[in-house]
Amino acid sequence: MCKKLIFLISLAIVLGMAANVSAELVAYWSFNEGSGDIVFDLSGNGNDGTINGATRGEGKYGPGLHFNGQDNYVEVPASSSLDTDTNVTVAAWINWIDAGDGWLAILANGQQNGPWENYGLFVNRAGGFLYFTLSLDGGHVTQSAPNGAVAPGQWLHAAATWDGSNARIYVNGELVLEQAQTGTLVPPGLPLRIGHRDGSSHYFNGAIDEVRVYNHALTEVEILAAMEGGVGYPYALGPTPEDGALYEDTWVNMSWSPGSFAVSHDVYLGDSFDDVNDATHDSPVFRGNQMTTYLVAGFVGFPYPDGLVPGTTYYWRVDEVNEAEPNSPWKGDVWSFWIPPRTAYDSVPADGIDFVLTDTALSWTAGFGASLHQVYFGDNLDEVTNAVGAVLQQATTYSPGTLESGKTYYWRVDEFDGLETHEGDVWSFQTVPELEITDPTLVGWWTFDEGEGLTAVDWSGHGNHGRVQSAADPVWVDGYHARAMDMAGVTSVHIPAEAWSTIANQATLAMWTYGDPAGVPDTFNFGAFAGGSRVFSAHVPWGGNVYFDSGQTAGDDYDRIYAPASPGQYRGNWRHWTFVKNAETGVKEIYLDGELWHSATGMTRAMTGVTEFTLGSHPNGASPYRGIMDDVRLYSTALTAEQIAELMLGNKRLAGSPVPERLALVDIRDISSLSWSAGDSAVSHDIYLGTERDAVAGADNSSPEFQGNQAGTSLSLASLVEFGGGDYYWRVDEIEADGTVLAGTLWKFTVPDYLIVDNFESYDDIDPAPGEPGLNRIFDKWIDGFGTTTNGALVGNDMPPYAETGIVHGGIQSMIYRYDNAGKTSEATLTLAKTDWTAEGVAKLSLWVRGDSGNSPDRIYVALNPGAPGPVYHDDPAATQLSTWNEWIIDLAVFGVDLANVSTITVGVGTKNAPAAGGGQGTLYFDDIKLVR
Repeated sequence: MCKKLIFLISLAIVLGMAANVSAELVAYWSFNEGSGDIVFDLSGNGNDGTINGATRGEGKYGPGLHFNGQDNYVEVPASSSLDTDTNVTVAAWINWIDAGDGWLAILANGQQNGPWENYGLFVNRAGGFLYFTLSLDGGHVTQSAPNGAVAPGQWLHAAATWDGSNARIYVNGELVLEQAQTGTLVPPGLPLRIGHRDGSSHYFNGAIDEVRVYNHALTEVEILAAMEGGVGYPYALGPTPEDGALYEDTWVNMSWSPGSFAVSHDVYLGDSFDDVNDATHDSPVFRGNQMTTYLVAGFVGFPYPDGLVPGTTYYWRVDEVNEAEPNSPWKGDVWSFWIPPRTAYDSVPADGIDFVLTDTALSWTAGFGASLHQVYFGDNLDEVTNAVGAVLQQATTYSPGTLESGKTYYWRVDEFDGLETHEGDVWSFQTVPELEITDPTLVGWWTFDEGEGLTAVDWSGHGNHGRVQSAADPVWVDGYHARAMDMAGVTSVHIPAEAWSTIANQATLAMWTYGDPAGVPDTFNFGAFAGGSRVFSAHVPWGGNVYFDSGQTAGDDYDRIYAPASPGQYRGNWRHWTFVKNAETGVKEIYLDGELWHSATGMTRAMTGVTEFTLGSHPNGASPYRGIMDDVRLYSTALTAEQIAELMLGNKRLAGSPVPERLALVDIRDISSLSWSAGDSAVSHDIYLGTERDAVAGADNSSPEFQGNQAGTSLSLASLVEFGGGDYYWRVDEIEADGTVLAGTLWKFTVPDYLIVDNFESYDDIDPAPGEPGLNRIFDKWIDGFGTTTNGALVGNDMPPYAETGIVHGGIQSMIYRYDNAGKTSEATLTLAKTDWTAEGVAKLSLWVRGDSGNSPDRIYVALNPGAPGPVYHDDPAATQLSTWNEWIIDLAVFGVDLANVSTITVGVGTKNAPAAGGGQGTLYFDDIKLVR
């Protein structure tokens, strides 16, 4: 009777809850009032705002607000509903003007210099990107979308979310940045301002419409719905539990927000993704058509009457139905939630992991309903498996004491939930090995070849193993040599300060880096500090320069050298950087790819007293590196130029110098074979090639990826690669005379489903000797109107970098193209090395073009071959004013030329061969010119 009563009470609570969907939208300003100084909050939370100077005008959907960039804003009083401290989404339609302050505030609820907003969204004018700010644990945390993500003079939808683990930025519903961030939002308790950050000059310049704030992180689908501005979104959205959520109960009330046109809902629920995704009304997982927007499961009379099962993932789908609509039903996404097992899970260290530090502490996540735990630990598998009677404990941590190096340990956690004990799995890990010191001056060597876990092993033998710390799961990737660590702006490696115990006057730090091609913000690549003093640190880059600081003590001055760097030297390429300091001679040097890049003398401050040493960020986590690091070495001596050149080569017994180079994008016409340099003592080579990374990495001579053993250092790719084949992985193992096999580094190249005309990545900044012609600068290949009076085109920048590196569609370079059509026609012409435009069945020319709303309006055209029929003009007669990247696709047949013999391509502005006296000026950008089927 008691159990029945409890069940009925619980069921009543469940059904009552179904009508109370949480208020996720905490503020919504449509600006549709039409007049007056008040903007009303349509969320129902009373967050009305007062207009200060902004004027009403045309918005994205009906009226909006226009801001002058000087003193206009809307102020909304502080309220508990706006002071979210968990998840958040901010979204708005904006049309910004490229004038005024460098930072245009869309909204912020804090003050310049603190207390900072716990959420804010800005436009950076110079870079053309969105800037999302959070106050996490009291710290001012920022995220920047890639340069060029937003353009002035047009309506675009800006949105940013934080879900407690990751910050995301969306432009027009498309994810442009995802960055791991953890912590707790700290509300400032201040008014929220639209169009301004209080206490700053960051006033918005332009129009804003449809501003929304949510107290949860919208999904991409939900952001697309918010973009519609009330037009209507037909799909179910806003699932509770959230998609992918951990859910700790054996019953559930699943609810959702209905699609805009839904009259009823088809609901599917099961424990198989495929079953739910493929389900119809005839499937066992179909739970019926219903009018309500909730479904209860886990009670008698409902799905899963015996209760949901711990350790199970459940999948569900809601299709929205309206018989009066021809597009009905609207099939929904498959959502999921999972119930944890009754046994312990998520062991730290992870099961089977190697290279665990000898002072590690064990931890785990308690099983479902567990209140007490029994831990069994030892180095004998059978003993741990069969052990009983451990002392019950409340903590989900266990300290095994100092462990032996190079040993495998086993452990088990049994969970007690008050009624019964649930025996756990036996987990294992291996501690870091004892390593021999082969070079006393090499005091730290972090190869990142471990490929997993939370330890960066010091292979120098000095035991300076690093602890990996990350706001997300660390990402181990293929590196320049074997494996590497993708710092990704969220991961850093903390090295014991003892690594610097033998360093005073001389030090060298060398590393391979691959900066994020989308952009590397100002960063600390490494930092050895004594309190707040810079003993030895570098920025690659900071403000477009590479800085190398050293020798600071107790806040005193420090030795600094720096020089400007081109983007290609710190992003989108593997580059080897070496930093050398010799305080005895006063010489300080920076080497790039084994060659002296910058140096100075008179740098005599010693490098002592290190208390913190971090790779990938400042020791306090500031200015994290967004890129990959590999093969980091620290020496207690100043290496010579010869030693650095030798160091850059790595293990000379391995195969090297791959062609195609690492991560190359290769036109199918350019990839007839693979080649490499042989290891110093190799007598033959085992070659592996395939399209699956893990298969190639783990292949042996019996695997289909094995291409044979040979003495030569090249392999024909006839019938092994194809047009559009995508990613290919390859490996060359070196076989020595005594039969020793040295496994090679995994290399990758990509064959796209198009032919490359010009992606602008190959151009350099090398100026010729006086009197000699240029070779490979962008304007050496694209011949423009420089030095003429009839051609107004100028391509490239006047000073390095000659190719455009800020406004780019793909890769790290594009072509900047300035035109002046006053009495001229502007055009630039590339002579082609590959002239057959019929290969691989291609039929269309694709090129990406970007202009600016401030350009003089004019036509853009493409022409092929000298003297050929007239050019093809863009459909938009003012295409020069297109202020975002636009793909222009042209059928090759319309050019009227012999497509098997295309010798040149010309891009021009205006009417070809018909200059106009009143022609205007402007700047364009071209990128990713290719041939597609």
